[in-house]
Amino acid sequence: MVNSSWADDVDESQQVSLEPQVINNEDGTKTVIEYRTNGDGKKVRLTRRIREKVVQEHVNRAVAERKKWAKFGDEEKSGPGPNISSTTLAEQVTLKLSQYAAQQKQNEEEEEEQQKQNMPIKPTRILCRTCRGDHFTAKCPYKDTLVSVEGIMEGATGGDADGGAGAAAGADKAAGDGASSYVPPHMRAGASRSAGTDFRDKRDDRPTIRITNLSEDVREADVKELCMPFGQTTHTFVPLHRDSGKCKGYAFVSFYEHSSAERAIAKLSGFGYDNLILKAEWANSSNK
Repeated sequence: MVNSSWADDVDESQQVSLEPQVINNEDGTKTVIEYRTNGDGKKVRLTRRIREKVVQEHVNRAVAERKKWAKFGDEEKSGPGPNISSTTLAEQVTLKLSQYAAQQKQNEEEEEEQQKQNMPIKPTRILCRTCRGDHFTAKCPYKDTLVSVEGIMEGATGGDADGGAGAAAGADKAAGDGASSYVPPHMRAGASRSAGTDFRDKRDDRPTIRITNLSEDVREADVKELCMPFGQTTHTFVPLHRDSGKCKGYAFVSFYEHSSAERAIAKLSGFGYDNLILKAEWANSSNK
């Protein structure tokens, strides 16, 4: 048995109106019945139940006036408002008028300027002139081992006696001009630049290496354990960040013997440690 559509039972002599029928129900809803032709050429019926809800909203005055315009054409006799049989209501689009754009742009610029003024001032970074660490040069643990930047740039000087006399004369001139009232001891008249007065002559000449590309989780004990197979160490220094307390990525290690430092450089250069490739080199050119 073949099930037939309800449209097949309609007598051909009966005329089916294709105009939508609107039935007002007692509960305030409307039933809309429409007849359409599907892709197979058969007539189908579409029934919809609609409940109307009045929503009050504030719109632009020009939009409200346009809704009162008289209709024309096929909709000349229709009532005010859109007809559901000929009009499809889409999503509401909000129109941003240009007269407010300039004001909004000005407000955004004022907010951006206010944010710039409220930004905190970054503190000045402290950098050691000897090892480039995050501490004062006077508190550097390697101030007696490494040569400072000023010492490298100073270069070789003439005779100690001539240099001392010239420095003393320059100090006396500066004091006479009122530039500074303090004269360092080694620049005073009659001072001798002996080997015991220069900090570069008093520094520790033990071989020191610099290990870079360390992980931020490395601590001083880890570096000692890493360098232990190459020989006995005298000092290990791992600079840490002041805020986070994590390693800055490099460390200094001093050995008792020069051969131990050479073995450490040869083995640690290119060595994989904590998922990173290390690099080892002499911390001071005089240790080579």
